[in-house]
Amino acid sequence: MSRHDINDILEDFESTAKTTPVSVNICNELTTAMINERMAPELLPYNHQLMAKVLLKLSAQQQYLLDAHEYGDANVESGVISSDFKLQLMIIETDIERVNYLVRLYLRTRISKLDNFSLFYIRKSNIELDVDVEPETKSTNKNAKPSHLSDEELEYIHNHFRIMSDLFNNSFLKKLPRLLALLDETSPESMITEPDLNEPVFFRSLSRETIRIDGEDELDIIHDGVYVARYRLVQSYVHKGDIVLI
Repeated sequence: MSRHDINDILEDFESTAKTTPVSVNICNELTTAMINERMAPELLPYNHQLMAKVLLKLSAQQQYLLDAHEYGDANVESGVISSDFKLQLMIIETDIERVNYLVRLYLRTRISKLDNFSLFYIRKSNIELDVDVEPETKSTNKNAKPSHLSDEELEYIHNHFRIMSDLFNNSFLKKLPRLLALLDETSPESMITEPDLNEPVFFRSLSRETIRIDGEDELDIIHDGVYVARYRLVQSYVHKGDIVLI
């Protein structure tokens, strides 16, 4: 059964059921975010708004399933549990599994990039905090967070880098001269691994658009057209949502 067949079933179910699965629109947004994250060589900004909607809906659906199963167990012998009721629970359970899979894939892709470019994104998050938070409130605003990372990712990346630093120091760095033991050294050569923004990517246009390349050349694209270019040339359009990676 194709993804479109599942979406058609869910849309029909939404129009008749008392409770609805995670909407098709939210699933499509989550799928797009996941594919963009997997195809982009860099870590894309964390989609706070979308993930909040998805997790809220999942929580509500899981609670509904718990209540429904308790109701079913209490009334299974009375004959009031219909086949439609059981089908409704099955559809919701299947939908929850589908969304959970997309969420896990999205987050695991991001964690893999955080592992590979730990120090780069630590420095990036520190710069974002310095820019976003006013100096007089920086020491008191504990809820400030960079747009690129979630709170959990920010905590993870710092813990990951601390563990790796301790491992490297105990293994070999402490035996080297201090100048050669700095993991964040940038001169004469940078020790910080960065994403390769020159990596080619395939993308699809969501609307007719003119893309400016290197600030000089322009590329006219058509709706739903498929193109390939170096990622850095279309990076801003990916962030704005004008194009999607494939």
